Amino acid sequence: MVELVLITHFLIILFVLVGFPVGLKYNNRLFRIIHVCVLIFISALMVLGKPCPLTILEESLRGGAVYQGSFIATWLNRIIYLEGMDSGFVVYMAVAFTVLVASSFFWKPLRRWSASV
Repeated sequence: MVELVLITHFLIILFVLVGFPVGLKYNNRLFRIIHVCVLIFISALMVLGKPCPLTILEESLRGGAVYQGSFIATWLNRIIYLEGMDSGFVVYMAVAFTVLVASSFFWKPLRRWSASV
């Protein structure tokens, strides 16, 4: 179950990072709005110093013990938690990325709602 949470966590991170260029290319209104909302939520958690809900779930599933799992889970854990990086730098980068994504709504406006669905 811990690995499923880690994979979900990784996919959300992938959505946040890859979703920006994909959203700009296809300019899908709903996709871009969801993307920026997720990014704002994540950045707000980081600025406020609150842990991610998925991190809390993962730790509760592990029982607070140091992770000693499979190869996949170990590497996903290293990627997700950016081991070795200064936490302040990660917060600044998250906020800068959020500002970049939010500013894209000005320099690449959303497509208008189409009459045909």
